[in-house]
Amino acid sequence: MTDVTRRLSRSAAAASLVLLAPCAAVAQTPAELLRRVDANMTITTAHARAEMVIRYRGGDVRTLRYESWARGTDEAFLEFTAPARDAGSRFLRLGDAMWIFLPRVGKSVRIQGHMLRQGFMGSDFSYGDASENPSMVNDYDAVIERRDTVDGRPTMVLTLTARRANLSYPRRRTWVDVERWVPLREELFAGSGRLLKTVALSDVRRLGDRWYPFRMELDDALQTETTTTFRVLEMRLGVAVPPEVFTLRYLEGGR
Repeated sequence: MTDVTRRLSRSAAAASLVLLAPCAAVAQTPAELLRRVDANMTITTAHARAEMVIRYRGGDVRTLRYESWARGTDEAFLEFTAPARDAGSRFLRLGDAMWIFLPRVGKSVRIQGHMLRQGFMGSDFSYGDASENPSMVNDYDAVIERRDTVDGRPTMVLTLTARRANLSYPRRRTWVDVERWVPLREELFAGSGRLLKTVALSDVRRLGDRWYPFRMELDDALQTETTTTFRVLEMRLGVAVPPEVFTLRYLEGGR
């Protein structure tokens, strides 16, 4: 082997180590991977403007715009601003309890029971999905399946099994970006192993000291008429949110 060949071989080996480093050196166990994801994705307070686009099999498209406020993992308030027929519809979540206010009804309605399985404003995202903001490391046991790439990003594929019976998805498969600690793809399963939904997250942007996906595409495997895309138009973290925002009085227009 010539000196040039030796140098090229050493360079290639060093490059391979660099490529492997983000996966191997930063987090060693499945629990540590989930802990990193939780730390990145959990916010203190946030305000966002966003849109939800529902595409129907026949080609029709319905676009709804809304503003949302959140504090921690248990408090969220959302108000639709467009189109005109949906403007003023509002949603409140306090822990596991949820209410929706529809202007045409004129009062708030608690969402529970069979309503949790219904699509949120007709989307592929259910009210049950909205009711959960699980701590991945606390609510799931994880096993590393393999390494993979999603849109050119290095990921670790994890299989998650729920630790408690009341989670909407007893099993999940998650592709975690191991440099930005954002899930980039998810498959959500019933306890029987049947695929229920697939999720693709993209347009990941830096917000202060964390990364956040500004686009999410959701497909309900049991409901073939629609697909739903969420797109964040603007997001601010660490904003001051008046406590009265997260109340039934505010939900019903008492401002």
